[in-house]
Amino acid sequence: MKNILFITSLLIATGVASVQASAQTNEEYLEQGAATTEKNHLNVPFVKPENWKTPYTTPGNWPIFENRGPIDRSPKDKSSKVLVMGTGDPTPNPYRYGPAMAVIVNGYPYFVDAGEGWWRALAHAVLTQDALDLASVFALPNLKYMFLTHLHEDHTVGLPSFISNPYKFMETGDKKVYGPEGVDEMIRHINAAWSIDRHEMAQGSIGRGPHGSTAVGIPVWPNTGLEGRIIFEDENVIVEAFPSKHGFLEHTYAYRFTTKPDGRVIAFGGDGIYSQGLVAAAKDADILFIEGITRKNIRFATWGGDTEEEKVKTIGAYHMFPDRLKKVYDESGVKRIVLVHVQNYSDPENFDRLGVLQEMIDEGIVNILLAQDGDLY
Repeated sequence: MKNILFITSLLIATGVASVQASAQTNEEYLEQGAATTEKNHLNVPFVKPENWKTPYTTPGNWPIFENRGPIDRSPKDKSSKVLVMGTGDPTPNPYRYGPAMAVIVNGYPYFVDAGEGWWRALAHAVLTQDALDLASVFALPNLKYMFLTHLHEDHTVGLPSFISNPYKFMETGDKKVYGPEGVDEMIRHINAAWSIDRHEMAQGSIGRGPHGSTAVGIPVWPNTGLEGRIIFEDENVIVEAFPSKHGFLEHTYAYRFTTKPDGRVIAFGGDGIYSQGLVAAAKDADILFIEGITRKNIRFATWGGDTEEEKVKTIGAYHMFPDRLKKVYDESGVKRIVLVHVQNYSDPENFDRLGVLQEMIDEGIVNILLAQDGDLY
């Protein structure tokens, strides 16, 4: 006890105690934070990182390059809509959710891909897009159908949220996840991995039944041909699957939705390069949602090799350069293209959020748009 008193007296004598006591209240903490910057938790004003060549600091992640909020670009003469919930890619952009979209027909959603932050992307869309009553569209009983273009992590990591979070809010509806071979095994593993969560709700203080706490994975099987195959149909939509090509995955798919109320044809290419299946999925479609990547600035990519040649070879096995998308555009006759999952590499001095879009236009694609999280098409 005497030692404690002695040390305390020494700290006071040297002024250390007064320093430690300089921010004891919440108000003082806030004042201290405000003195550092206007909104220090948002990095405002933005401080540019010295090393911008990492996945965390690449200019595409900088808030100063996020130049607009979500808008409604949907046709006014069509009742069906497409909500772009997430436009991100594996680069950890804190302002864009992982790949996720929803076709909305008769006020009912059909989801395509479940990227990182899927559950939060729903709330972001509801709060920022007022063209539709999205709170009603995304009523928990409506969160039922998911279609996966491929099983890479960045398109599927949101699946636990799709499966489990509605259950936490007392929704008991079944959920079905359609996708390439292996989707059934993936869903079984997710169901098993979160069994403790599920069992606690069923056996703990809430004491609710298990209905709605899991999902079923439904493989798009057998393999589809270039003519496509109907994998789902209800009173609102017909969904066809077509084989696509993305890296060295054995099975990846493009989807073609035909909406029954207004006959709109909506295609989703997922990730990948030119393929005849992708062309077939987008044949004369009203709109195609597809990824795009820069070729002009590929040397600035944060992955794929050390040289531009290595990056073109490696990245080119996975992603859509402008000349390849032009080939899809010409051969499919699709009426409009919307870019999502855009990999827009550059140096900070020359970064342009519309850079990849401009490369596509320069290649000769005339009816093309760049999506933002929350856009409606």
